[in-house]
Amino acid sequence: MMAPMKRIAFGFRKEITVFEFERGLLYRDGRLERTLEPGRYQFGRSERVEVAKVSLRETSHVVPGQGLLTADRIEVRVTLVAQYRVTDPALALHAVENYSEQLHQELQLALRDVVAARTIEQLLEGRAEIGTELLRLAEPARRYGVELSRVGLRDVILPREAQRVLMLEVEADRTGRADLVKARHEVAAARARANTAKLLAETPEIARMQELDALLALAGKGGNVVVLPNLADMFAPRRDRNEG
Repeated sequence: MMAPMKRIAFGFRKEITVFEFERGLLYRDGRLERTLEPGRYQFGRSERVEVAKVSLRETSHVVPGQGLLTADRIEVRVTLVAQYRVTDPALALHAVENYSEQLHQELQLALRDVVAARTIEQLLEGRAEIGTELLRLAEPARRYGVELSRVGLRDVILPREAQRVLMLEVEADRTGRADLVKARHEVAAARARANTAKLLAETPEIARMQELDALLALAGKGGNVVVLPNLADMFAPRRDRNEG
């Protein structure tokens, strides 16, 4: 892990440059005198000064492979990644011995709390919500001059047995959805058949027309002898209604 600051002592040197992305803390005889903004500074050879340079750039911090237990007692290995930057250089150096290491511990504790409060299913499905909660739990980093912009789970690794069970559940869910779609189609088909039966019962002529179509189709095939009924008799009910 990189050191959070760089100290430069002046014995024979008398010049220092503070770059745009950093700030310098000027100590004289061990006491903080002021914060150096970006620029070039010169000091007398005999001055007893020391400058601590602190980067203000956003930094990525990884908490790798933590073995943790979920609420349903399944052990998982979780990797967390956080984006942070120093907002108060003096506070970052004075409040804690090593702000980067302190942040690491804060994130570890937050991750343990979040995982322990969730089942494995909640852990896998609620990453956005978990990131928000981790960000809230890591809020104490502000007391030592560090601000987090994003915290999230990068990897969640399950033991093999848990992976196998999860795959079976996914397959069962997929099969269940397929069965549901099939059942819906069957219900729709049954409803259509019921509607057709009702229509045929209410209008016998339609049934007779279908019978006639079937007979004509059969007659069109070679080798079949089809005896057609008297068409007048087939449509007699319709004729009676029309005549009535």
